[in-house]
Amino acid sequence: MNTPAPIQIRPAQPNDISQMVQVHLQAFPGFFLTLMGPRFLSLLYSGFLNHPSGISLVACPQNNAAEVLGFVAGTTQPQGFFLQLLKQRWLAFGLASLWPLLRKPNLVFIKLWSALFYRGESLPDLPNAALLSSLGVQPAAQGQQIGQQLVNAFLAHAQTAGAPAVYLTTDQSNNTKANQFYTRLGFRLAGTCKRPHGRILNRYSIKLNA
Repeated sequence: MNTPAPIQIRPAQPNDISQMVQVHLQAFPGFFLTLMGPRFLSLLYSGFLNHPSGISLVACPQNNAAEVLGFVAGTTQPQGFFLQLLKQRWLAFGLASLWPLLRKPNLVFIKLWSALFYRGESLPDLPNAALLSSLGVQPAAQGQQIGQQLVNAFLAHAQTAGAPAVYLTTDQSNNTKANQFYTRLGFRLAGTCKRPHGRILNRYSIKLNA
């Protein structure tokens, strides 16, 4: 078992966004959001950072608080968050989508159309649960329990904000490592959902102690 990395976890700041984007690009090659590019990702993670319901945390070396080794982002109000973000920044997101749309028009159009109606895939039996939307760790820093420390910190922040539970989605197929990771941390499989192009996501949830 690997020894936890000597890191500090702190709230993300505006000047962390560019590093969070780079961690995302490195950690998720080939994924749709990576295809959308740095500008799109910057808008998304800035949205989590600036929204009152957002939770954005970064992991840094203890001796260098400016270096982002990993991050976690989400919201305690997933249904309202995505709708409000789209209303406020629709033009910026539209402009950021132009180049990806030209490169892969069919894929990007379908995904963007689906995003217009995305409300965080909330669970009917946990209507007030917080959403852990994104977790990323630099490839070179993986295997040091940084992801686990980030998730635990996110759960603590969500509980402090009054959320009764936290949920997330992750790919069902070809994603054994991630599925086992969340199960090991105490998340339970709460069902599945189908996304465009037949993509199946597992929904996981964990209740927070009062």
